[in-house]
Amino acid sequence: MDKNSSINELVTDAEALLSKLGDIKSPDIQALRTKVESGIADAKKSVSRQARAGAEHLQEMTESVVEYVQENPWVAVAAGTAIAVALIYIAFSARSEDD
Repeated sequence: MDKNSSINELVTDAEALLSKLGDIKSPDIQALRTKVESGIADAKKSVSRQARAGAEHLQEMTESVVEYVQENPWVAVAAGTAIAVALIYIAFSARSEDD
């Protein structure tokens, strides 16, 4: 289970607990409820912020790769060819071992 799934599960469990405690009017429970609701809001903001940062980082990486390929197309072609040859070699060598 990844970090975001764990946080989402924790938030869901906390919200379910708060809904069950909703009928209790004790000042201590109300204070705890407020604190937990604040924590849930902070957790949701944090997950959202991390997702945005990850998407921005991925976008930056993609742009840098595209820029590099546009500036050095033959290097990209050579790298692609080398990868294709390696994959073909691996596929055929595995095939010959099976025979």
